Amino acid sequence: MNKKICFLALTVFGFNSIQAQVDPKIETNLAGVYQGKTLFIQNPFDRTDRRFCIEKILINERQVDLNNKLSAIKIDFEGFDLYTPVKIRLVHKDSVCIPTIINPEAILFHTIFRFVDISLTDSALVWSTKGETGVGEFEIERLNNGIWVDQEVQQAIGRYEGVDYTYYPNLEEGANKYRVRYNFPRGSRTKYLYSREVDFDFYPEPVEFKPKSAKTRLYLSRSTHYEIYDAGQKMVLEGQGNEIDVTVLRQGQYVIYFNGKDPGTFIKE
Repeated sequence: MNKKICFLALTVFGFNSIQAQVDPKIETNLAGVYQGKTLFIQNPFDRTDRRFCIEKILINERQVDLNNKLSAIKIDFEGFDLYTPVKIRLVHKDSVCIPTIINPEAILFHTIFRFVDISLTDSALVWSTKGETGVGEFEIERLNNGIWVDQEVQQAIGRYEGVDYTYYPNLEEGANKYRVRYNFPRGSRTKYLYSREVDFDFYPEPVEFKPKSAKTRLYLSRSTHYEIYDAGQKMVLEGQGNEIDVTVLRQGQYVIYFNGKDPGTFIKE
């Protein structure tokens, strides 16, 4: 038997209701922006099956640890920053037992501006927008030990019909998480809005260099941070790039590290 999915979407432009078929689970979805308000959900009890309607709740595709065996459930968005986009998925048992979102207006967000898309690769963070007006700005943020840290500020172009932006991050080996904060122009009723978060697992190839015996320069296979130590284990040169000027070094043998690892040796002639 085909079943239905109830899709309730609150976007930055308003309210949309969409129905589609799905099997075997049924979902009620709600999308919007967290604005410091609690969302309340009515969770019916099916006396025939003797269980509550909702089976699990996900926010931004991550399951939330909430007690689903209650007739009234509240979502307070603990751990979410103000003005973060949120998408709630309520997975329920069938198309007869359907939960009710009591106050969907809690995350309804009215603004013309919106993030159209955002993506992160090993070389660039790219995002696009629509609805820019006035002189706003973008703050690029990276998650570092559980804290969002500012990386760079870019001025918004202010083109209403759409703009593409690019930022070139210095990715760390392993997991990287970024987001962009749009600060609305001064005098706007809304102060700022976040993009969704994007992730990239960065595991670069080891850096290679040549020549192993050099008079003037070393050439690296890619741009990276490097440290050079002499025979007494004293750091004598440090920098970032894909070429290293070694003319300042005395003759002898040296050890070079790339991002604190992958050591190699060379001789300064």
